[in-house]
Amino acid sequence: MKRFVAAACAATVALVGAAGAQAAPRVTGTAVVDFDHNLQFPRNKQNEPSITRDPVTGALIVGANDEFSLSLCPGTTAPLASPCPFTPGAPISAFYRSTDNGKTWSGGYLPAFDTIGRASGGDPSLDTGPRRCADGRTFSWACGSTVYYASLADPFPDFAGEQVTVSRSYDDGATWGAPVAATSTDNKSDFDDHEWIAVDKGAASPFFGRLYLFWADYCNTCAGNGGVKLFVASSGDEGRTWTKALQVSGAAFNLVQGQTETGQIVVSGDGTVEAFWTAHADSKGKFPSTQVVVDSRDGGKTFSAPIPIEGVIDYPLTGTPFDVVDLFNRVPGMSARVDCYPHPAADPASARVFAVWCDFTGGVGTVRGAYSDDGVHWTSLGTVAQVPGRNVFFPAIDVSPRGLVVAGFDALTAPPAGDPFQTGVQVYDYYVVQGGPGGFTAPLRVSPASSNPEASGYNSLQEQFIGDYTDLAAGPTSSYLAWTDASNAAVCPAVSAYRSQVYARSKTAVAPNPDLVCTTGFGNTDTVVAAVAN
Repeated sequence: MKRFVAAACAATVALVGAAGAQAAPRVTGTAVVDFDHNLQFPRNKQNEPSITRDPVTGALIVGANDEFSLSLCPGTTAPLASPCPFTPGAPISAFYRSTDNGKTWSGGYLPAFDTIGRASGGDPSLDTGPRRCADGRTFSWACGSTVYYASLADPFPDFAGEQVTVSRSYDDGATWGAPVAATSTDNKSDFDDHEWIAVDKGAASPFFGRLYLFWADYCNTCAGNGGVKLFVASSGDEGRTWTKALQVSGAAFNLVQGQTETGQIVVSGDGTVEAFWTAHADSKGKFPSTQVVVDSRDGGKTFSAPIPIEGVIDYPLTGTPFDVVDLFNRVPGMSARVDCYPHPAADPASARVFAVWCDFTGGVGTVRGAYSDDGVHWTSLGTVAQVPGRNVFFPAIDVSPRGLVVAGFDALTAPPAGDPFQTGVQVYDYYVVQGGPGGFTAPLRVSPASSNPEASGYNSLQEQFIGDYTDLAAGPTSSYLAWTDASNAAVCPAVSAYRSQVYARSKTAVAPNPDLVCTTGFGNTDTVVAAVAN
């Protein structure tokens, strides 16, 4: 069982561009909530947390990729091969729960994936909604709460791809029902990924209680990330059955048009479903990368054409030493992948929806944002947050019951201008700001200690890896921020030396076995939750 520790960090904050006074956020505690217990790599690797708060009970439920079920690294003698392959059939999707405002935590792996012939594959997304009542039609908080956990599931019986499933719990994660296949895009040439889930919690919505799933379908045989298509499905019976996948995006990729990049989904207070992504991501031609949204006002049956919100400059996709391994956007000074797609949140007391994203305009990484009261007309929030001398990434957002917008994000120290992609030196921390259209507080550092991403790793060891996102849940008086933390991880010189060979395009480099040549701390990324008084 994990416990909160009192936070030692504090900061004096001022409202940025605000019209009125805004109370400063204050960290009241942090906790490591995963279960690696000082295990060796890759069993000590956790990332990609998602968090939800039950508004009826106040319970907190977190999901994350957790690899403590994997076998230790067998090592390899083959050049550029992985010394730590994933263990076939081992679960990845873990849950953690707290019923005392985050002071103590317990949990384990999502159960019953064997009943559908798959193993949980991670990429969690969680949300909480009203429970369906005994009449089988009505949803009401008076009938209880339902916690939903969307997860990847793999493999298919004859294809090492992935599908999205949804599990549900009626007791705040103490027990879980068997997962239900939610996507209908599975076939031998595609795989589902990057799912996000949202429940209609609008008291006046005609679709109150309805559950929505948004995901990306990737072409397994296309060059690069070609053929990416985005889909939505919905469920009116707590995820027992799902509508057929409805495509809401196009699918084109070339250097002129760019690609469709994945995003997230939210339901506004009036029941409008809004799905967000980056259009023309990484375009090298006349089509600028743009944050877009599509909306549905009929319970997910139909969606609008993409509506532009604002342009975005993502972190570099190419021109880094890490191109030799794969093409992902990178924050200068880090080989771990990042993306600047939009992250939305709905105001529970109105139809207003907010979205935030990272932006690298002018070579400085900031959090930018926008909001809309109708899903069509968007007002820029400008720069929501920036940290001097650092580049931000992995923003997350939520809106408290009293309308306070809370945004969390990582920020990495900037490398020297003459060596923008050196690694092993830069560190990142997690921060929070809060406010609204009138302005936001200055960033408050939430993480008690800094993290060096060089101490993290893919199982292949060729690059750093800290997942793809962070998350937070804003309650009436406190917000709960979840991120991947590497402050307890240790850099391994043998791994760093191997990475240097790989980035130099060596064809003969052989990865070391980290379980033999590194300290136990190598790769120890943790799921950490902080409570912040708002």
